[in-house]
Amino acid sequence: MPSTSASREITFDEFLREVISANLDYAAQRYNVDIVKADAAAARLWPNPTLALGVSRDLTFHNKFAFDENGNLVSQRLAETRSVGLTQTLDLAGKRRWRIRTADQTYRAAAASLEDFLRNLKLDATAAFTQALVTRATVEQQRKAAGYLADLVQAQRARFDKGDLSEADYLQSRLDELQLQNDLRQAEASATAAQYALCTFLGRDRGQTTLIPRGELQPPARDYDPSQLVAQALATRTDLVALRCTRDASQSTVRATKAERFPDVDLAATYMNSRASDNFIAASPRFDQLELGISLPLPLWNRNQHEIRKAQATAGQAQRQLEAAELKAEVEIRTAYSNYRAAVGRVQQFQGELLRGAETVVAARRYSYEHGQTSLLELLEAQRTDNDVQQSYHDALADAVIAHIELLRAAGLPEFKF
Repeated sequence: MPSTSASREITFDEFLREVISANLDYAAQRYNVDIVKADAAAARLWPNPTLALGVSRDLTFHNKFAFDENGNLVSQRLAETRSVGLTQTLDLAGKRRWRIRTADQTYRAAAASLEDFLRNLKLDATAAFTQALVTRATVEQQRKAAGYLADLVQAQRARFDKGDLSEADYLQSRLDELQLQNDLRQAEASATAAQYALCTFLGRDRGQTTLIPRGELQPPARDYDPSQLVAQALATRTDLVALRCTRDASQSTVRATKAERFPDVDLAATYMNSRASDNFIAASPRFDQLELGISLPLPLWNRNQHEIRKAQATAGQAQRQLEAAELKAEVEIRTAYSNYRAAVGRVQQFQGELLRGAETVVAARRYSYEHGQTSLLELLEAQRTDNDVQQSYHDALADAVIAHIELLRAAGLPEFKF
């Protein structure tokens, strides 16, 4: 039965730990490694031997008798045999060695792909957590501004009732309050959606819990050298490592396919026991017999030439895919770095004069209006400007964090830390 809906505050570190332990997509991806690990173990096994059991029985002369030259009644049954044989296939030309190498390289590719999936999962979860923090901060800011306007409208209503304020001024302040209330409702809906989005990264029962992110967005202060990022990414980025292992596996497959041109040899050993027979035509004593045999297919028409060409084409494709991915990685890193620097610059601009200026102006307008030194329209305009600046600052913070996340993703660096 579903659990009762509840709310719970969660820090980023707690959230990331739960993502790793409970994410269903990651749990499903882990099976890929188990599958190829089983294939790698199976590649080391030798072919199973074949056991053959045989028996022959005379149906024509069974239970038939005749008199011999001495007048004795003699069974005419022909010799009957019992046999047991064992056949073992031997891999030649290093087939088993190349099969093992291909399976091991495929396993390393799967392990690297799983690691890359987890790395991207952490970054996606970080982006979702960032969005939840931003929407929550927006709600708090909008709620604070809406509270001030509600108090202002209440005071304006009292002045209007006394005749100290025109209806136009009262309606203007009321309209601004209603507009801000609508903005607040929209912000609360966005915050709720962002909180529910966090549950998609966790287990099946987490949909019953509203996760409230706890933390502060801080603009990233690190600087990077794009050339070093490119060099490091080309060497260690997990998706590129997986592609290299896939290329190596395809090249080993070419060697294994070429080895298949040499047929396998089947060695056989058979032991046969033949019973004695007194038949006049084919009399024989009881005897034991051991047969040794070898079976070797003749590659006259099919020399695996088409499979070799197919394997070579696959290996060439894997090499080109790796080269294309490396080129895209370099472009992604340089693009992400440029976006990161621009986003950090926006945050720094807000943290300079822009944010402090808007806060100073709205505080001054409130003081002046309370002392009759400024008009209502000037106060409301200052309040709108402050709201816009605060919202833009939160958006700029989120953009900077997201840009940092995308730079980490492109460069294959460790996950983001709040």
